Amino acid sequence: MTAENNNTLYMDVRGQGETIVMLHGWGMHSGILDGLSSVLSKHFKVISIDLPGHGYSSTQCPLTLSEVSEQILSQIDMDCHWLGWSLGGSIVMSMAEIAPERFKSMTLLSANPCFVSKQQWPHGINASVFCGFVDDLQQDYQKTLKKFLALQTLSSEGGAATLKQLRQQLFATGEPDLMALRQGLDILIQTDMRGSLEDSQIPSLMLLGERDQLVPVSIAAYYQSLPSHPQVEVIANAGHTPFLSHPETTAALISDFIEQQCHEVVNNG
Repeated sequence: MTAENNNTLYMDVRGQGETIVMLHGWGMHSGILDGLSSVLSKHFKVISIDLPGHGYSSTQCPLTLSEVSEQILSQIDMDCHWLGWSLGGSIVMSMAEIAPERFKSMTLLSANPCFVSKQQWPHGINASVFCGFVDDLQQDYQKTLKKFLALQTLSSEGGAATLKQLRQQLFATGEPDLMALRQGLDILIQTDMRGSLEDSQIPSLMLLGERDQLVPVSIAAYYQSLPSHPQVEVIANAGHTPFLSHPETTAALISDFIEQQCHEVVNNG
């Protein structure tokens, strides 16, 4: 395992082979994906990135959707497989819209093109939930982060153990920047990538938790209706962090999907 700090974004690099780039969710850092990275790096080269103001990455690059997307694309100068969990999924979708030619595949893990529910969009959650986190950040951001972690594991099988893992990792690499946290929430509240996703032809895997309280499992039907015909998998009894509660299943689905994409490229080459 090696670690690289390219300009402003910290990267953890492991393994060899086809490259998978992974982006974490709000308030966390790349270390939360260590278990998944360790498994996948047995067969692939895995690059895990700390988003701006999180983990070991500086705040020089603002955590706005367009700027962080361009920053990551400028530092990963190759075509590869992209994976985003939660907020990381929103950024992956943004990069896919900007530079689809850089995508061999896209895996969206507990992600939503529009996290906030709207008229004729029941697959989000009420905006007041995120707005409440925005208000709470100014009062006690540590308490707010811990509250968000609890929401991620609510109703999940093994939720207590998963919540313990999340809390242990939360400040393992230092405390996230308050402005970056606010900017990340703004992405979750404001972003609507449905149009882009519906136009995309990138081979995609959509992984969902059956009991996810942030990304309702009802979104599976929407994903299945997309013109690109993505592979949609619902992990039984999992919440928002299936890579922690159901690590073997999650890793196997991702690994099999990417190997399939590589196999099809060889056959069509």
